[in-house]
Parts: sequence; structure tokens; C-alpha cells
Amino acid sequence: MKRTSFFVVLTLITVLGAGTASFAACTATTLSAGNGTWGIESYGYDFGSGQLDNILMQVTFASGGTFTGTEWQSLAGTISAPTAISGTWAMVTPASTCQGTITVTSGFSQTFNFAINSTNKGGTIAETNAGFMTAGFMVAQGTVTCSNLTFKSKQFSLYSYGYITGLGATTGSGNVSATGEIKFAATGITFTTVPTVTLDLGGLGNFTVPGNGTSTIGANCQGSGTLAVPSLGQSFSVDTVIVDAGKEALWIVTNAGDNVSGYFLQ
Repeated sequence: MKRTSFFVVLTLITVLGAGTASFAACTATTLSAGNGTWGIESYGYDFGSGQLDNILMQVTFASGGTFTGTEWQSLAGTISAPTAISGTWAMVTPASTCQGTITVTSGFSQTFNFAINSTNKGGTIAETNAGFMTAGFMVAQGTVTCSNLTFKSKQFSLYSYGYITGLGATTGSGNVSATGEIKFAATGITFTTVPTVTLDLGGLGNFTVPGNGTSTIGANCQGSGTLAVPSLGQSFSVDTVIVDAGKEALWIVTNAGDNVSGYFLQ
């Protein structure tokens, strides 16, 4: 009986120790580690305009507490993109708590609080500016060579959420969310839904429809493309930021009047 109890204790110690070791404590340079490039996406509400606020960023953090990058913003359907940005960042003290702040100082001032996950490769983010209520996530770019072949023959799950101003005479307009699967061709340039995507248009109902699109990706891991939904008579222009070593992309619709963002992951 004593042997059994001792074995159980050792097993528990081993399991607990493994769990503790799996957490990678942050340091003052966590965001700038590796190539220091992250994708950031947030979505929420601007109380001043009474409209949705949608933000996509690709930023490169420097060890000195500064960053540069590119921002796409859809505020009440007005697209400001892509815009060069810069700013500052810092971990709280102690840095091992894996929390900190990011402040965009060029153009429109924006401040975000963030919390990094246990792998130091992703996290959550929330804007703290008065009059705004937005939140989202951030993902490290990781090691990847970006080109049109990055998504070659890959299949991804897709998610999106936002507001679309026009969906044709038969469906009207309004809030929309979507989920589904897309698969890229061997060229990496074209993709189709597998076999459909599901659109939830709120009071207008749910639609399970086929779609297709095109994508081009630059060496800077920024991309652009289109998503067509023929049965709804709609085509959306989309800009993307590649993250997670090419296994995930954050994206934003850049059609004037629309306010939609999302992500797809392998």
C-alpha cells in the first residue's frame, strides 16, 4: 500500500512538473524575439460614430520598445488602408506576467493592452482608448517564406464576422458571420470552398453557398485577393497578413462600406 501511494505521489509530481515547465515565462523582449513580426486583429465598436471599428495590423517589434508596421482600418465602413504606422510597446513589471501595452503613435493614437499565451507565440488584445470597445488577438509570424506558393494545396477552416452594406436585392444588407473550409490549388493563387461556406445573415436567414477566389502573397507576408459568392452576387476584396509559419492568416475586407474581418487556419 505504501509503495502504491509513493508511486502515485511521484506520478503527480512528474505531471505537475511537466505542466509547469510547459509555460514559457515572458521577458522584456518577448515580442521582439525571432523576426519580431506579429499579426494583430481587433474588432468592436466606436461609440463616437456609433459604428463598428475593425482593425488589422502587421507590426515588427524592436527590442528597444518601438515598432513599425502597416495598419488596415475599417471604421463605419470607411477604409483606411494600408497605412504605415509606428509606436511603442512595453511589458509590465515583472515581464514574467506576460502582459503589456502597445501604443500606435503615428496617425490616430491607439493604445492596447495585451496578454501573451503560454507558448509566447500568440495572445489576446483589447483597446483602452476612451470611446472605443474593441478586442481581438495577436499571432507571431514565425519562420516562413512568403510567396504565392505559401498556401499551395493547403486547406483551411474559415471564420468571419462583421457588417455588409449590400447583398443584392433578394437578401438586403446587415450583420453577417461565416464559417466553412477553403482549399487552395497547387498554384497557391486560386481557391474554392470545400464545398460551401455558411453565411448567417441574422434576420435574413442562413445561406449555405459555394464560393471561390484568388490570392497573391508578397515576400513581406502581406497578401491581397478576392472572395466571390456568385449566388449572392457579391465579390469581396480582401487583404491578408500571414502568421504562424504560414499556417494561419488574418484578413480584412476592403470594400467601401463593408466592415468584415476574420481569419483562416490550417
